[in-house]
Amino acid sequence: MVGGDTTPERRDDAVAVPSLAHKVDYLFRRMHPDGRGPYSLQEATVAIEELTGEKVSHNTLWKLRTGKHDNPTKRVLEALATFFGVPPSYFFDDEVFRAVEEQIELLTVLRDTGVRSAHLRNFLRLSPEAQQMVGELIESTARLEQRSRQNDTDSSPSN
Repeated sequence: MVGGDTTPERRDDAVAVPSLAHKVDYLFRRMHPDGRGPYSLQEATVAIEELTGEKVSHNTLWKLRTGKHDNPTKRVLEALATFFGVPPSYFFDDEVFRAVEEQIELLTVLRDTGVRSAHLRNFLRLSPEAQQMVGELIESTARLEQRSRQNDTDSSPSN
């Protein structure tokens, strides 16, 4: 990683490797309770100390999140992992990062769309065929809405 760049880095095999800053920022943007926005750096420092006993300044978190610092101690990364509820290997192992990212995306969609555990329990009670039908209905509805948005954009008057 160079400077404050938080974009994924490239390896020789052309597979994007997310930077540490990208991984930390991703957690801050995505991992927060329902009904509120992301944690502030100050909130995170207080919660990290309460959870782990590790004192991490909000300046350190800012530097990690923006890529100004990319070589924190193992204890700082472990404290961040504990705070956000991810395994410490999230920061070191790209396969773990991608698996956790996939889980976070699913949880974020569920949180942001108001899907509750009762909905999921009912879905899981459906037969595999019915579950597939629900999935196809969701995909079909998403395509229809995407086309509708595209049509609205295409037909809007230009200024």
